[in-house]
Amino acid sequence: MDCTNGELTRLSDLIGLIYEGATDPSRWTKDILPAISEYMEMSQCVIFTTLHTPQTGGYQFYYGIDQPNMDLYTNRYQQEDVWIHAGLERGVFFDGNVVIGEDMVPREQLLESKIYKEFFSKRLHMGQMLGGIIFGLDSTNSMPATCALMRGLDTPTLNEDDRNKMRLILPHISRSLGVMQRIRTAELTVASTLLALDRLSSGVLLVDGTGAVAFANRSAQRMLEDGDGLRLRKLAHGAGLGDLIAEDAMANKAIGAAIRATLNRDPYDTPHFSNCVTVARTSGAASYTLQFSALGDHSEFGGDVGAYAAIVFIADGAQAVEIDPALLQNAYGLTPAEAKVAVALVESGTAEQVADVLGTSPNTVRTQIKQIYAKLGVDTRARFVKLLLGLATHRT
Repeated sequence: MDCTNGELTRLSDLIGLIYEGATDPSRWTKDILPAISEYMEMSQCVIFTTLHTPQTGGYQFYYGIDQPNMDLYTNRYQQEDVWIHAGLERGVFFDGNVVIGEDMVPREQLLESKIYKEFFSKRLHMGQMLGGIIFGLDSTNSMPATCALMRGLDTPTLNEDDRNKMRLILPHISRSLGVMQRIRTAELTVASTLLALDRLSSGVLLVDGTGAVAFANRSAQRMLEDGDGLRLRKLAHGAGLGDLIAEDAMANKAIGAAIRATLNRDPYDTPHFSNCVTVARTSGAASYTLQFSALGDHSEFGGDVGAYAAIVFIADGAQAVEIDPALLQNAYGLTPAEAKVAVALVESGTAEQVADVLGTSPNTVRTQIKQIYAKLGVDTRARFVKLLLGLATHRT
């Protein structure tokens, strides 16, 4: 879609605001969702993790809906949501997809639904929905999440222009929330200082406005000092640590392009956060995987404006995954025995294998797996593994 200069300025300002939420989650409810709603000409906006509640490690931000109605929806009406049921049947929950409610559920069907009669019409005064899938159900890097925008039936009918407007901002939302998820500590708070980034087991680089690396946490330093396909090239001038370089020419070109695109915050050409750059290691060990995102102009990491303009996450495929059983107990209410089974199940394919590892009976393990799935809110092994890998750290 084409924008006038004024519209482009407005869009660029909104995108800049979206990135502020990466390191300051309070901005989503306070500033970002109201601005998204105004831009999209919608009265209500909710961003939420699809499979996780805030009590189980997820997050929920909302505008135009009060807390009692959010609780009522979550506890009573979510299972009645005809849009969710239709979306699951049609397979719409994949990264970056944008859906219009009426395309999935005809208006006549919506008007006859229990959720509309009892909740949408009486409490929220809404009947149209535009959904952006921030992270899909098959996402391997982030918890599944959705942005839902709503307005009344007495407003203009949602159309392709609305869908295209959402498509412009959705990649930026994915990047900002992707950063927020990746820098959450085990206590489910956001690591917003350089010292806190040092405690993270994944590699983290902060990049300045010129594209040079200005900070590397301890995990990233270890990876780069190994020089196993990825390193820093020292700058002849400047105060930064150097340029991020891959030994493979194609990967090196991809890194440069990703950093430039991230710094530009292009409203029309910013990849989704799940788009990664893979860097082969010269030793032949498992590759590195890099993810990129811009940061807000006033990120919580400190420094002058532009000192830390972007963030890069480096995942080391050769590191073993580690899942904290205590986190599973505290966040999801698993018993100590269930937490042990859950951790073992990630690395073992069957109940029999888990039973062999833990020295218990397969029938006991099968019963515990059912209880674990119920507490985690998952119904398949694939979703179980994705959920736990999203909570995992890596052993160095």
